[in-house]
Amino acid sequence: MNYFDWIGKWSVYTPDKKAVASVDSGLAYTYKELNDLSIQVESYLKNEYSIEKDDRIAVLAAHSPEYLILFIAAQRMGAILVPLNYRASVSELQYCINDVEPTLVIFEKDFQKKVQATKDNIFFNEVEIEDIITESSKLKVEAIPVEIEPEQPVFIFYTSGTTGKPKGVLYTNRMLFWNSLNTSVQLEITSADFTLNALPSYHTSGWNVLLLPMLHRGARVDFLKAFKPKKVLNYIQENSISLFLAIPTMLRMMVKHQAFENFNAPDLKYIVVGGEDLSIPLIDKWAEKGILLRQGYGLTEAGPCITSLHHHDALWKKGSIGKPNFYVDYKIINEEGTVVEAHEHGELCLRGNIVTPGYWNNSAYTLEKLKDGWFHTGDIVKMDSEGFIYMVGRKNQMFISGGENIYPLEIENVLLKKNFVKEAAIVGINDENWGEVGVAFLVGNIKDLNNEQLREQLKHHLASYKIPRHIVFLDSLPKSGIGKIDRKKLKKMYKVIQNEKRNII
Repeated sequence: MNYFDWIGKWSVYTPDKKAVASVDSGLAYTYKELNDLSIQVESYLKNEYSIEKDDRIAVLAAHSPEYLILFIAAQRMGAILVPLNYRASVSELQYCINDVEPTLVIFEKDFQKKVQATKDNIFFNEVEIEDIITESSKLKVEAIPVEIEPEQPVFIFYTSGTTGKPKGVLYTNRMLFWNSLNTSVQLEITSADFTLNALPSYHTSGWNVLLLPMLHRGARVDFLKAFKPKKVLNYIQENSISLFLAIPTMLRMMVKHQAFENFNAPDLKYIVVGGEDLSIPLIDKWAEKGILLRQGYGLTEAGPCITSLHHHDALWKKGSIGKPNFYVDYKIINEEGTVVEAHEHGELCLRGNIVTPGYWNNSAYTLEKLKDGWFHTGDIVKMDSEGFIYMVGRKNQMFISGGENIYPLEIENVLLKKNFVKEAAIVGINDENWGEVGVAFLVGNIKDLNNEQLREQLKHHLASYKIPRHIVFLDSLPKSGIGKIDRKKLKKMYKVIQNEKRNII
């Protein structure tokens, strides 16, 4: 029995139910239409481009129902979909294409020039996604039963490359299935649910937090290619959206928009949030509207839905990433590999059906991260006596000052939770005397405090050696496409500022 062909199943159970729609084009598809068109696309790709099992299909396009149809077709063929970052530079795209060696590159018309520029130095076959859909819809084909294998990779997601070159993470059908179970159990997803997907297509969250788990349950998903605060606010309240996925940057933009003042969405059960830490004022702003934020933690290499903070716990466990999801094996260990006690810091390690088999074309890094069946996340956490987990920081963001380990997230949380600033990022910079010292990049006012008063206030919450030596004010922090702070860019920025000897308090 094929447990992974969810669209095929629902095309039999609820053929006429609307499955997906595009806010941008107005096009909508029932479950049967999704299924039928994906069968046609599968046939077209096999016949026109000789796509076979394990071939890579790279895609440069924003999220849409048509992109989803490509996924369904690829999954049935055993081909591997490689979502490319359409915000990436030409050289970054060339690196990923060279690394993954796709049989075919499929692109959206808006990105045609970028695809052509990428072809200047390397060769690959390419075709526009609209042409595939148009030509495929003309075919008369019958479905051929296929067995979708659990261990077959279905995606290669390229990480952001904050620690070097991007790395391709393999994502299998087994991971897809168990992540969907985790998500639907914890978020209580049913076939009656309805979401708007406004996240980018090139990150696992845009596929595996709500989109595919929702379709697994026979629910409905609408797509919006580009996030726009007013459009999203209006769409949520006018279309009875029951679940919504966002990153904190999106939530801040929505709160700041004037449309938020009259925003009322009684059908919205809660908002699922991930990507970075949430500030207490932001949680409170949404709570004032009667909307609770359901925070969670995940990563490209596992899940991505690993922990979840129940929305009813959101106000009394502020700052927690919740408890591990239903089907997750985990442990928190110190540098000696010993499991830590409650409230002690340690690295979060994961094991089980939700963990990647490894990295594409990178066995050395796979062996570094996967040890004795456990995936070492590099995330430093602590668990309280009630089983709630809190992020402390990243091992690769930790810096050592005067022999003391310092985790930037701990300092950032104080700055944000005490409402000293709107945004904060701490990075370690080389220092002749101390080895490294902290530099704080801050956005927003400091409650009428000058820099010295701010440092005095921080002494009430942090050991003196954790207090940043230098403070830099910015209008905004540089971020990646999914809203994560770009710390490499901040370090480069600080070097420029140091050379110019200005803007430092």
